[in-house]
Amino acid sequence: MNIKSSNNKIGIILMICAILSYSCMDGVIRYLSQHYNVITLGMFRYWVFASFIIILYSRKRKSLRIVSRSRNTLLQILRSVILTVELCFAHYCFYKIGLIQTSAIFAVGPLIVTALSVIILKESVGWRRWSAITFGFVGILIILRPGINVFDPFSFIALGCAFLFALYQILTRLVARQDNNDTTLFYTAIIGAIILSSIGPFYYKEVATIDWLWISIICILGVFAHMCMIKALHLAEASMLQPYSYLHLVFVSMIGVIVFNEVLETPVIVGAIMVVSAGLYTFWRENFKKA
Repeated sequence: MNIKSSNNKIGIILMICAILSYSCMDGVIRYLSQHYNVITLGMFRYWVFASFIIILYSRKRKSLRIVSRSRNTLLQILRSVILTVELCFAHYCFYKIGLIQTSAIFAVGPLIVTALSVIILKESVGWRRWSAITFGFVGILIILRPGINVFDPFSFIALGCAFLFALYQILTRLVARQDNNDTTLFYTAIIGAIILSSIGPFYYKEVATIDWLWISIICILGVFAHMCMIKALHLAEASMLQPYSYLHLVFVSMIGVIVFNEVLETPVIVGAIMVVSAGLYTFWRENFKKA
């Protein structure tokens, strides 16, 4: 077994650990959001995230000053604001429509990224990928079921979150042309912490003693997941890891059914399969066929 093959396998394991940790974190947020505002929960999480980043880059002399320098300051701030807003609304959707339906809708994200890359990044997308994108959005319509009496407007908010996260990814690609990953990570943590710290106290309510444990778990899972993902991307190729991101839908569906008694409805299952299939096909065309 060569070193590259070994690194890819370790990277895949770390990626799966990261996705599982994020899924468990979403489950805990789903529980806590029944009692506390998602902005407050996000504020606590970002405080730990920002502290982790500051400690991480303060270990070396002047490294914190170096990572804070950006050639795309406005874009870095914009993408960080978009992510912070998206996370708050996404976590609210977990509470309102459940983990399963929200995550099934989020699965359309990679397809939106592909579509936006044509408009913003001027990338070329062939007819096959456009067909896959259309197929995926038909799957989303099956999940949303507009015009049917069970339709929930929060499903459209979840779709809006998927769009915002896709836009965040596109802007991340843009800043990556001039800024390194450390700088991007720094802005993500610090800007998010500043935003939520400025509005979080207005939504604060007294936290029960036992719930501090759950909040701590959210923070620990978030940091652990991020560390696993960073290490995975360092060891393995991003193209090798991307398909495993769809495991998030599998993990949160299990949590939703087992912990929160959510129901796997047939339209959600059918739509999710269509969306994931379209996403995987688009990924394959982008990385192996380029058409």
